[in-house]
Amino acid sequence: MTATLRAQNKQVGECALQFQISQAQKNGTSTLIGSKEVFVKGNQCKTTLTTPQLVQSFIFNTQLDKAFILKDIGQSHFLQTIGYPPVTKLTILSTEQIPSDSLVIKLGYPCKLMQLRCSDGSVYAIEYTEDLSLTVNEFEWVFKDIPGLVLSYTITKANGLSFKYEATKIDLSPLSLSIFSVNKDIYQAIDEK
Repeated sequence: MTATLRAQNKQVGECALQFQISQAQKNGTSTLIGSKEVFVKGNQCKTTLTTPQLVQSFIFNTQLDKAFILKDIGQSHFLQTIGYPPVTKLTILSTEQIPSDSLVIKLGYPCKLMQLRCSDGSVYAIEYTEDLSLTVNEFEWVFKDIPGLVLSYTITKANGLSFKYEATKIDLSPLSLSIFSVNKDIYQAIDEK
């Protein structure tokens, strides 16, 4: 009789992830278009999207009903306070585990494959590890029920545009609370809609 040992899922309360973002081109190649950083500490989460045109951060705490969106466009800095969790008409229509003959390894972690179909016509192809999970898993809204940490995902929009987010670094070191603070003096407030 052969026993198979499987590591238990480790819930992580502090984590920094870096993703590289590329856009698929019609000729089969992809173009690097930016990066995304994800910071989680306890119930707090901050995601920062960086492209040549803008830097946008989304900061929320799962125990509060408000979140902040910070946008830096050139020399202009904007702050928007929104209700959290966001009221969205987007719903997940189907979730499907994708069987794989080969083991997918991302940053040293074995990953499973999953596909989510959403009501707006978009499809998420996700690679996640069950070895780790975050205290705040929903750095992308559709990840809220994924049973582990997402390390790669491709979003294919209904119009065919496809964007791949590939984790390039994971750091489980303690994070400073200052990462989640907002200096409101440098931002122009935008009214909530």
